[in-house]
Amino acid sequence: MVFQSAMTALNPVMTIEKQIVDTFRSHRPSMSYKEARERAVDLLKLVRIDQKYLSSYPHELSGGMRQRIVIAIAIALEPSLVIMDEPTTALDVVVQRSILNQIQELQKQRGFAILFISHDFSLVAEFAQRVAIMYAGRVVENADAKTLQLGQEHHPYTEGLLRAIPRLTHEEVEIQGIPGHPPDLLNLPKGCAYHPRCPFAAEACKQVRPALHQLAHALVECHLYDEVKGGNMAWPSRQTLSKSTT
Repeated sequence: MVFQSAMTALNPVMTIEKQIVDTFRSHRPSMSYKEARERAVDLLKLVRIDQKYLSSYPHELSGGMRQRIVIAIAIALEPSLVIMDEPTTALDVVVQRSILNQIQELQKQRGFAILFISHDFSLVAEFAQRVAIMYAGRVVENADAKTLQLGQEHHPYTEGLLRAIPRLTHEEVEIQGIPGHPPDLLNLPKGCAYHPRCPFAAEACKQVRPALHQLAHALVECHLYDEVKGGNMAWPSRQTLSKSTT
């Protein structure tokens, strides 16, 4: 796992060498210190850090270097799945792009899958192949990343996220926020948890949790698509959505 903050994910009183070597020797007791150190050197080369930094403490490294060290430790034991929780938090955009490019290179070389967790919707849409969008602890949409754009049919929450992303390529752009606040997870609303903030909430949304509907490009948990199952709710036009959320 790659934890959220590279600034605090590493032990501040242990050298980089000690932390990587301990990872190997904790999981592979038969490995000698010398072998573990040689593997640590190989890992640093893999994430493009000079081996001289093995003797450094975390505070002596930049944020980008610390994040690379955290990634190196995460892939040290050759996992099939790496969980990355906000791996570029607190890094500037240039370093962020460099880290993401390197993650993709390492993935191709080592063949592991990545579960990428982030609040940066545009970053996720660019980086991932499939995207699961969560609201109040539930996956409300599971879609192909290539279809995450306005003009496609989505969950209203997904629509709200898409409309909140600035688009520098458009001359006239009106950014629309999502009204209201996220619910208290200890006291969730009955029915669909999103209905207090949804501009299309009907009586069914307030009473019954929606089922998953298979669309051409996604699985969506929303009553707006009940029409497919014989209901009477249809997807509103984008013009209506724009007026309702302004």
